[in-house]
Amino acid sequence: MKVRQLVPGDDPGSAILLLQRFFREEGFDTPDDVIAANTRRMLGLDVCAILQAEEDGVAIGVATVSMDFGIEFGWSAEMGDLYILPEWRGRGIARLIVAAAEDYLRARGAAGYQVTVTPFGEQSHGLRNFYRALGFAEEGRELLYRRLSGKGA
Repeated sequence: MKVRQLVPGDDPGSAILLLQRFFREEGFDTPDDVIAANTRRMLGLDVCAILQAEEDGVAIGVATVSMDFGIEFGWSAEMGDLYILPEWRGRGIARLIVAAAEDYLRARGAAGYQVTVTPFGEQSHGLRNFYRALGFAEEGRELLYRRLSGKGA
């Protein structure tokens, strides 16, 4: 089993399928074509990474990381998506992908990064405890979001 960062020129098809499956399972309404377009676009951005776990060349997990620069922290990031196929869960693959994300971020000088735990993710998978075990902590901030366009692409 290995985790690798997809790079421009790679075929993101497996990552797209995993992300589409993740979005459906988590109850998000983002259309599949938007997920595909944004995955392809992310692949070409040097402040983003798509990390894919593979077993014998077959994609079994994926994560996305997006960096941001701000006054408070300088470079920081968000791990926006983390998905492991259900039949592969409980084998430490998510931890390996998180470690790869952290290597990517450290190499780029990020001070830290955040994850978002949705109500569904908490109810279905107990994600707060999973991320706390990895060293994440709540800091009292509340994330508010405003959509600027209808599509998101």
